[in-house]
Amino acid sequence: MDNHALFYLVIALFAVIQSVFGMGILVFGTPTLLMLGVDFSSVLGLLLPSSVLISLTQTLGARRIAFPAREKINMLICAIFVILALSLVLHSTVKVNVDLLVGAILLFSALMRFRLSLQETLKRYLGKHQRAYIAIMGLIHGVTNMGGALLALYAAASHREKLEIRTTVSRYYLMFGLIQLATLASIKWQALSLDGFTAAPLALLVYLVVGNLLFKRASAPVYEKMVTGFIAFYGVVVLTKGYL
Repeated sequence: MDNHALFYLVIALFAVIQSVFGMGILVFGTPTLLMLGVDFSSVLGLLLPSSVLISLTQTLGARRIAFPAREKINMLICAIFVILALSLVLHSTVKVNVDLLVGAILLFSALMRFRLSLQETLKRYLGKHQRAYIAIMGLIHGVTNMGGALLALYAAASHREKLEIRTTVSRYYLMFGLIQLATLASIKWQALSLDGFTAAPLALLVYLVVGNLLFKRASAPVYEKMVTGFIAFYGVVVLTKGYL
């Protein structure tokens, strides 16, 4: 990327968000860099190292959080669909746009989180169709790098404690990032960027000094409101990124 200062600013800003919510660098970095004219493959090469490093640190720091076998199977299913979808995208010149659907789901979910009855409805739905939901999430992430849209709903509906929510998100994002880096290196290695790898230590520093402190100081009710606001804002970003 030509404007190095702007790129590092993007990484630092969204590293704070990822420190609190478990995602942020890919979620907001992808539409930001696309709007700046960076192609999709290069976006992956620039953002993935920082995202992976923070997710790895968060995952290792939350080893005491239960990691049930069911969740491991879900992650395996999701991984398969991420690989299939990303491989197709890297080999194809066709652009798939699911922003409208993803954005609408996010905004609806933000509204839904204000009502307990609707939250229970989502939990029952995930209980019946969890594997299908996970597969769709993998496909969307592989195609658009925006699977965090559905992951935010999944984590918030599956857990109540803020550390459990962030840990679930960080585990999936670590998996997403490692798969995407490996696939990119195998199929389109030229998209890997030195700038992406040199920005990773900056992202980790921001996480350790600023972001993690904000996460620890946020009370549960405040965190709930922040998650809801995050989901709503993300929905707006996804819906409008194609028009900005």
